[in-house]
Amino acid sequence: MKTLIKHTLLAAVLALPTLASANDLEAALTSETAQFTLRSDSSIIGWGGAELGVGFFYNNNDDYVAQLSLLQRRQASKKTPVTLGVGVKTYLGDIKTPKLGIFAIAIGGEVRYTIPGVMPMSVYLTGHYAPKITSFSDTDGVIDTNLGFQIEVLPQTVAFVGYRNLKVDLKNNNSYDMDDNRVHVGVRLTF
Repeated sequence: MKTLIKHTLLAAVLALPTLASANDLEAALTSETAQFTLRSDSSIIGWGGAELGVGFFYNNNDDYVAQLSLLQRRQASKKTPVTLGVGVKTYLGDIKTPKLGIFAIAIGGEVRYTIPGVMPMSVYLTGHYAPKITSFSDTDGVIDTNLGFQIEVLPQTVAFVGYRNLKVDLKNNNSYDMDDNRVHVGVRLTF
């Protein structure tokens, strides 16, 4: 319980700057998992031009992971519908059974193909990998992948469907799938 409180407080402290000026809220749900993410421009930490994200993932096993990410990407245009992004992501959380802590720093990126139109659409693939050298606590590594399709249904409102796998390698030589190849649906609201 102490670890849960400590991690939750740390996640809340990390989220405070983003909560004050967030401009994007995303919710992705399955029948067994939920992921909520706030995003803002990284200028609130003194370095503009990148996307700063604070997320919280949990599942029906009472496992949870707070995430802090920074992603640099180029915007899509008619001439360049394929865009690339690169960044880092930190994972901090708990697996309830057995009681294990998660702490890892991952590198990753995104490939996105945007189909322009009245209702812009895009197909995207994101991935983050934390090797053993940047994994701490009870964690030996993290692999987080997401394949999705999104469509702008209203101005400043995007709906999406995706396929995610969030796998944690543990120091006890086991792997644990926190979100095992489940299709999720979600919305992203920009304000």
